[in-house]
Amino acid sequence: SLSIESETRDLNGFLADSRKFADSGVLAKRGASMTVYQINAGGHSGANVMTEFYYPNADAMPSPDVMVASQAHIDTFGTNPRDDDNVRATFYQNIHFVAPGDPNRYRVFIGYSVKATNSDYVSQIKEIMSDFATGNEAYGINEVVAGGLNGETHLVWWAYDSQASLMKDLERTRARYDEVVARLTAAREILRTVVVTSVLQSATPE
Repeated sequence: SLSIESETRDLNGFLADSRKFADSGVLAKRGASMTVYQINAGGHSGANVMTEFYYPNADAMPSPDVMVASQAHIDTFGTNPRDDDNVRATFYQNIHFVAPGDPNRYRVFIGYSVKATNSDYVSQIKEIMSDFATGNEAYGINEVVAGGLNGETHLVWWAYDSQASLMKDLERTRARYDEVVARLTAAREILRTVVVTSVLQSATPE
């Protein structure tokens, strides 16, 4: 996936432009999809919106000339006069994904940008996440392919149906938090925590 964080002074206009782009069909033709998230906390350098493009395989990636050959791309990203500044772009590869039930019910995400300092980190965090999960949340691990900030190597995330569910789960696991921190101290450094809510989603065609 390609994750782009932006700062916009016109969220309604940004969403309208994103909806028009999603409805153009240029992503669906390749089997790709996109989601726009409002950043509730933890955006880089003032970013308040994040657009995530999902590519199920290499063939779903855009062509090298897409920014000059696709009118939808030109209108949305090339000549759009809205005052939007992209402040971060990162390519991730999902390496672990668990989502019980309908994936579309998960709207609120908390993500931990991590700099792994130990080769055993991924296996350790997989075990911990599986142990903490109740079956009412989704979770996963994304590995940085390119981009990231401050040496980020992974994004570890949990997903919920609401912010209330997120907060209740944090309260549920609070007693074990210190235990996990101590266990992983030598394996990783947490660079930032971010909370986002999905506000626009284009589904990949079946």
